[in-house]
Amino acid sequence: MYFTGDLLHPPMVHDPDVWADGRRWRQGAADHIAAIAELAELRAGERVLDVGCGLGGPARLLVRGYGVSVTSVTNSSAHAQTARRLNERAADWRSAITVVLADCQRELPAGPFDAALSVNMLYQVADHRSMFAKVFANLAPGGRFVVDDWMLTPQAGQDDVDALVAHFQYPHFARTQTIEDDLLAAGFPPAEEIRDLGHVGRSLMAEHFEQQVTNHFAPQIITDWPGDPDLRPGRSAYGRLMVEQFVAAVNLTLRLYRDRRMTYRRLMVRKPA
Repeated sequence: MYFTGDLLHPPMVHDPDVWADGRRWRQGAADHIAAIAELAELRAGERVLDVGCGLGGPARLLVRGYGVSVTSVTNSSAHAQTARRLNERAADWRSAITVVLADCQRELPAGPFDAALSVNMLYQVADHRSMFAKVFANLAPGGRFVVDDWMLTPQAGQDDVDALVAHFQYPHFARTQTIEDDLLAAGFPPAEEIRDLGHVGRSLMAEHFEQQVTNHFAPQIITDWPGDPDLRPGRSAYGRLMVEQFVAAVNLTLRLYRDRRMTYRRLMVRKPA
């Protein structure tokens, strides 16, 4: 939560002022959600399904900014508990957000929903087609589904996947060459819009990421998580080690962006009316 608060996704916005100032990364991530909401055509009073909700930050933004109600789904009991606790802080969040603990590949809350979102989480889902089919089944006719995620391109190989897994644990990254086929297999028509945001990773993110982490975030993380992994091996986490590992992980993705083996895409599909 150091970098983008309760939003847990990078601020994939082409805004040099955001990337050059770590204090603004959370706002950049909020702007990222606003762009998703606009693409999803959200209107006040609609029911929204957020698949892979993390700590629920996007849901809270959508409730307050668009007047929708949100059903948030996560397979993490820790995330579900934290999201519910954060939702208790405001009456509109308490009344308009429902947090559900479920595996999106096997079940999703019953709709009908007017819109559904999936943000930066597909790499943790082994069966994308099953998840997309569950979303399709629970959307109302005419319902919109926005998929927003980092994706591997045809240039990526197994070595790239193995390197990503070493840092991020999960291997199930969406691929630009199959994502539309997976959505079609679930019943959706061809995408109405596809936006590629890989240029953010190749430019502003690459330029500012490491410097902002080192100068803006690292001092606080190191203060919050003191210790030395060599001298005190019994401790489970250490600030400096955490920063080093995070920088190494993101720098890997930046190399993949640069070499066009990875990109970031946002797609909108609509269930037939």
